[in-house]
Amino acid sequence: MIKTDSISANGLKITIPHKLKADDFTQIAPLIDSVISQHGNIRLLIDASGFEGWENIEAFEKHIGFVKNHQQKIERIALIAGHEWQHWLISLVKMFVHPEVKAFDKSHENEALHWIVG
Repeated sequence: MIKTDSISANGLKITIPHKLKADDFTQIAPLIDSVISQHGNIRLLIDASGFEGWENIEAFEKHIGFVKNHQQKIERIALIAGHEWQHWLISLVKMFVHPEVKAFDKSHENEALHWIVG
């Protein structure tokens, strides 16, 4: 299950579980939509340091759909990466999505937080 914490008026810290499930996106969408409706946009600090992948192809497809439906209302995403492949994936993804995206190592989480709320 995805865990969320407010870090600013329009900022959320999202902690990703070891494996993402399809229903994780159904559960988080109302919160994201609420912040967007209140502030017009959102900034995300995503802690994916423990993330190993998706439970199945349905979870991956739901993730892609969630990104597609919300990316225009996201200003910035700071990703706390736990694996080298996550840095590589962010380098690829940021060419195709609207928000400004940066990957940070776990040891630089404070820098990532500052970049999101600053």
